[in-house]
Amino acid sequence: MKEQVKKTTKKPLVLASALILGMTAFAPLQAGAAEKVEKPAYEIQIEDQLKGQILFNHGYEVYVKGEDGKQYRIGLYDFTKEQIEQMNLSEGADIIVEGKLLESDEYFDSFEVYKKQLPEEISDEDLAKLEVLLKEANEIKKVLFSEEEVAVEEKAEEGENTTKVVVDLNEEKWDRLSEIWEEMYEIEKVYYPEEEPETFEEYMAYYDEILEKNISSEDLVKLEALYGDYLKFLENDEDEQAWEKIDEFHEVLKPYLDIPGQQTLKEFIEMMELEVSDEDLETLKPLYEDAVAAEEAASRDSDEDWELVNEKWGLVFEFLHPHMMEARVSKPFAEFIADFEFEIKEEDLATLETIYGEINKLTADKDYEGAEDKWDAFYEALDPYFEYFRDLPFRAYQVEINGKAFKVGDEIKTEVKEEQKEVAKEAKEEQKEEKEEAPKKEDNEAAAEKK
Repeated sequence: MKEQVKKTTKKPLVLASALILGMTAFAPLQAGAAEKVEKPAYEIQIEDQLKGQILFNHGYEVYVKGEDGKQYRIGLYDFTKEQIEQMNLSEGADIIVEGKLLESDEYFDSFEVYKKQLPEEISDEDLAKLEVLLKEANEIKKVLFSEEEVAVEEKAEEGENTTKVVVDLNEEKWDRLSEIWEEMYEIEKVYYPEEEPETFEEYMAYYDEILEKNISSEDLVKLEALYGDYLKFLENDEDEQAWEKIDEFHEVLKPYLDIPGQQTLKEFIEMMELEVSDEDLETLKPLYEDAVAAEEAASRDSDEDWELVNEKWGLVFEFLHPHMMEARVSKPFAEFIADFEFEIKEEDLATLETIYGEINKLTADKDYEGAEDKWDAFYEALDPYFEYFRDLPFRAYQVEINGKAFKVGDEIKTEVKEEQKEVAKEAKEEQKEEKEEAPKKEDNEAAAEKK
């Protein structure tokens, strides 16, 4: 396979971890390349280059399908907004990117990147607060997304009947993470202009595609009045009352909408693409109706209500679990494996086909627990491929697209050149003035001597 990400320097090289698949498309990374002294982005040495086609872009980030078949997440945060606009990053366009292939996505979570997306007017004091909060958020995320799926702490309660209480520390961390995002939003929002709320007609336009029938004139009057109340409460910063009005609004609108919660059991099963016997449907029907009723009755802010909703739906999916297990192996192996977008080596394909056959047999014997274990083994065999073909993080310093080249710092350098030109121009004008003044000065000196 052609080596597509290549080095432009001559330092000692070490092979990247992607070689675990015995493939060499992934470019070698430099040993000892870390810089201790922070340099301006346009002075950082370009280390890697990739060529490919744009899949999609999100302003300061663009996703590229490389010529090596891998997908890259390109950070353009060192460029100016004007440069990115001029790039005209359209889907399908050929692109050459030079910069640095990163070992992790940490750069994209950095304050340097986050700050780039903030309003220019934000104060240094608020920037400092946001930096502290983002650092805490990133530390929590590292724990939450580590290999340990559940973090628990066991505490012994004192007393005659000592018991162990297991506390889910992850839940506490998720709660704190939510608080941090809220605190950051509160700091940021004062710098953004207040948007005009949508009119009743604009808000109703969102529902056009899911309206099953025309809304009666009587209900339209009710809806418009409720939306008007909602806007008044919002204007007075009475958010709780505003959401109450929106809840009432949706209650009036609900009979006119085609929404998942109002599916019949048959429609739900068809959506899940499951084969369920009439006998099982009869058993499932009351469980399904209880789950739908609990969801429709749940209050927006009631944790207890939503715990009940989750419990009811849990019973539905617990009953359907055998059917879902059977559906997973309903395709022949070749058809199932074709859904994966990457090529798999022949020896690995043979291993996967063997495991898939064992899953089929265990499922047919209704040994669903054993089948789950085999599914774990199946995806563990695919882990190296998922790792190899994940979105590879890349920090861009130079981009070539549509016949134009853009380099970080070009505008800075241009400003310096313009300033130098201005200084040179002023110097020339001063010299010119001095030359023009010289004869006059000599005449004045001669006249003074005669006197």
